[in-house]
Amino acid sequence: MDIRGGYTGRVLRIDLTRKTSEIQPLSADLIRDFRGGAGINAALAYKELERFGDPYSPENKMIFGLGPLIGTMVPGAGKGNLTTRSPHRKFIGISGHGLFGMLKFAGFDHLVISGRADTPTLLKIEDDRVSFMEADALWGQDVFDTTDQVWDRLGERFHVTCIGPAGENLVRDSSMITNKYATFARTGVGAVMGSKNLKALAIYGSGGVAVADRNRFLKAVKKVYQVLRADPNLLNWRKYGTLISLEIFSRLGLYAGKNYQSAYHEDLLDRFPLEAFVHDCKEGDVACQACPVGCKHHLNFGGVEEPRTRMAVSCMNSVMQGFGTFCLVNGWKEAVRCAETAARMGLDFMSVGNLVSFVLELYDRGLITEKDTGGKPLHWGDGEAIRDLIRKIALREGLGEVLANGLEEAAKTLGPETEPYAMHTKGLGVLYDPRVRLESTEIFSQFTNVRGYISNVSVAMVERTPDQIRRYCKKIGLPADAIDRIVPESGYNVGRLNKWTEDVTSVLEILGICMFPPYQRLSLDIWAEVCSAVTGLETTREDLLSAAENMWHVRRAFNLREGASHLDDTCPDRFFKEPVSVGSRRLEPLKESHFRELVRAYYDERGWDPDTGAPSSEKLAGIGMSD
Repeated sequence: MDIRGGYTGRVLRIDLTRKTSEIQPLSADLIRDFRGGAGINAALAYKELERFGDPYSPENKMIFGLGPLIGTMVPGAGKGNLTTRSPHRKFIGISGHGLFGMLKFAGFDHLVISGRADTPTLLKIEDDRVSFMEADALWGQDVFDTTDQVWDRLGERFHVTCIGPAGENLVRDSSMITNKYATFARTGVGAVMGSKNLKALAIYGSGGVAVADRNRFLKAVKKVYQVLRADPNLLNWRKYGTLISLEIFSRLGLYAGKNYQSAYHEDLLDRFPLEAFVHDCKEGDVACQACPVGCKHHLNFGGVEEPRTRMAVSCMNSVMQGFGTFCLVNGWKEAVRCAETAARMGLDFMSVGNLVSFVLELYDRGLITEKDTGGKPLHWGDGEAIRDLIRKIALREGLGEVLANGLEEAAKTLGPETEPYAMHTKGLGVLYDPRVRLESTEIFSQFTNVRGYISNVSVAMVERTPDQIRRYCKKIGLPADAIDRIVPESGYNVGRLNKWTEDVTSVLEILGICMFPPYQRLSLDIWAEVCSAVTGLETTREDLLSAAENMWHVRRAFNLREGASHLDDTCPDRFFKEPVSVGSRRLEPLKESHFRELVRAYYDERGWDPDTGAPSSEKLAGIGMSD
């Protein structure tokens, strides 16, 4: 395999127990079958993580991967991936963000960290040099202070990824944060890092990334820029970020309220007016590596009659949902203050919002009392009480000791009467209400995804006609026979569509490209041409889709090996039993039989057993993943 660009061809392996490092070549077979980044990470996790292993054991590995386009000037090429064993059910843990590309400049496609340090450790990677530095003084510090102290010690050229007190205390919904804002969130990856006594990871690289065919590359990149510039929403993505759909999502009722007891309608815009965010909170734009869009935000407000808040936020939608709609905190500033507390503690915004809204409903129903809360009342929208509870979760104090084990385990501890109100799938809190729009692949995928969270961002989030879905499928280059299965005469099947929207967004994930809609507008043929020009490997859209399919086969096989089954691909009972109101509309509970039919259709479209959701042993063997 003649690779002349994109890949460094090297994997850095670090053992914290032995304080050793080793550089190994990246397997050509893995590149052939999985292409890079998240795909190769899935394969490494399947091959190297022992069955039924302890997420907090030294044998668990943190596997970081960067796709072949990261480090080049391809727009949006900054999305790194982290794969590990999650503390949630011990299933596969997956996370990613757009600011880990410094590892590529240090000369590595992948970084695998195993073992456990004897004492708190700062791991420094500077090109080929690996240093194990003491971090006793950093242990107990929050994320912002830790980052500042590492920069004081090493210099701001280093990209610093660290955990806060939540990760140190093995809180299951803890995160890892790079440079104070880019977050490896969901699936408890911060707790895995904490279990290794790894407080911070600092990376600096002085190298570059080769491109196989410079002229071909420049032509391909020019085409990408042309499509991006033609996007009529491009400047609104920069201005509003993930809040770009706030108004339309509100009208559709897609924002859940009070732990999914209700749904917001246009009244949400009175509590969170979009222009007020821009004028009262935001002071600048932030971009991921190589991204011309810049959909993240510098926030700065207060300082005289109110507390000063300064921070950068990657996803404002998660701030508004996690604390605004879930917990009823009113207004941008109060929601951001809750997010700042969570970020400093190293907690995932969405997950901690799910936890807090769960507790608020229990308190409302009398299932917990002030005896459980340390003598303090808990009411919807009480920002100060919510921030206090966030700190308690991170520090495992009082009720926080129970909540630190995640929604699923917390409900088991608090008693069976509380379990119906723990709104999770596979241990992770639910993001969107399927009663409002099950036809969205983004919403449907929460329940079939291997990690219990949305697996794709797609055009089907808002209402689409079958003809619109058919045109979308043609535009992104799906096979004609697949389009006919997805969009029969009767409408469109969200289970079947979900397979393909997952694959398309997974192609971007594997290559290292942002998965947001501006980049999905480009056909797979364009991305195949970019990949060919960068790597020197002639690549087709079929090659890219095959790599995405292989990644999903392996991720699914990992979970099945750990005891997962089709029964895990389901909704909380509330969605099957209770109606929900959106403005003047009353939406009935989901029909469980229809939901199961859609899940079976998803399995079938993936080529898995429609009853069990298992990929065939022949398929796994064909990509070198047989046990």
